[in-house]
Amino acid sequence: MKEAPENSPVPSPLPWQKTQWQRLGAQWRAGRCPHALLISGQSGLGKRRFAEAFAALALCDQPRDGLACGSCRGCRLWQAGSHPDFLRVEPEKPGGPLKVEQIRQLGSFVGRTSGREGARVVWLAPAEAMNVNAANALLKNLEEPSSSVIFLLVTDSPSGLLPTIRSRCQSVAFPPPLEEAALRWLQESGLDGTDARRALSLAGGAPLLALALSEPESSETREQFMADLTALSQGAGSAVTLAGRWESPPEGVELAQLLQFWQQWLTQMMRARSCDLTFDQQIMGLLQRLPGNEEAALRPLFSFYDHLLQARQALTGGANPNKRLLLEELMIRWAKLYA
Repeated sequence: MKEAPENSPVPSPLPWQKTQWQRLGAQWRAGRCPHALLISGQSGLGKRRFAEAFAALALCDQPRDGLACGSCRGCRLWQAGSHPDFLRVEPEKPGGPLKVEQIRQLGSFVGRTSGREGARVVWLAPAEAMNVNAANALLKNLEEPSSSVIFLLVTDSPSGLLPTIRSRCQSVAFPPPLEEAALRWLQESGLDGTDARRALSLAGGAPLLALALSEPESSETREQFMADLTALSQGAGSAVTLAGRWESPPEGVELAQLLQFWQQWLTQMMRARSCDLTFDQQIMGLLQRLPGNEEAALRPLFSFYDHLLQARQALTGGANPNKRLLLEELMIRWAKLYA
């Protein structure tokens, strides 16, 4: 597999996705491609790009080197967003739900014959944004698949999907790449040194998210969030007021992403205490203000980490929780850690 050049209109898998791409490509060439793929992994690993690349390959008339050629009629239609055999299903607004009406519309697409006598592709993301009714509507399409239809379900949280949907899909899972490979890619993308390592740590090892975190707007939001948590740990400010402030983060940052930052900071705090490591001044300051001795201070941190993880899962799992109440509970628990 050759990687498409950066200026190519044809997407290609990222360097750390080669194993999954080669396995799926072999199935495709052998005519054994599953009718539904569940493309999963944490945010920032390039799952959507992988799904785009495979959709382009499936709709290409003359693939080259394991990728879509970019020049045939199928590729030109796909690039123009007018391919009759490609359907993209996304929330109507970022962070919103996938509605049952959107999923029910799949029936007419799945039921008709191909416009170009080839594969038909349904690209659906984020799959965990479906509620139970929408998921059941999708299940009906998965239970009686047409031989030429391929469903590409992209998710950050496969546990947020019905088990019956997961069981009808072939899993294509993406773990974070090795740190060396991620740092190499970040360097090639213009981010290097200490900044790259810090962003990669905050992103949980996800290179695309790390790159996004290096943007000034994201960095400013993250630093303000950390400053507010620090103030709350010092007894300044109100947990309820802070919850109201961060219920709707600035544009470009989602609440689940803020909770991921918080989770990474907690991880660094626990690693610093248990392994005698030193992190940046803010992390060490939060750790040093915890009351009690080493073991007594760590135990509440682990408990809070569990609550934070449950909150992230609720946000990304299609449960549609009350964000204000969720944040209030977390902020109050955080303040109590330092009481």
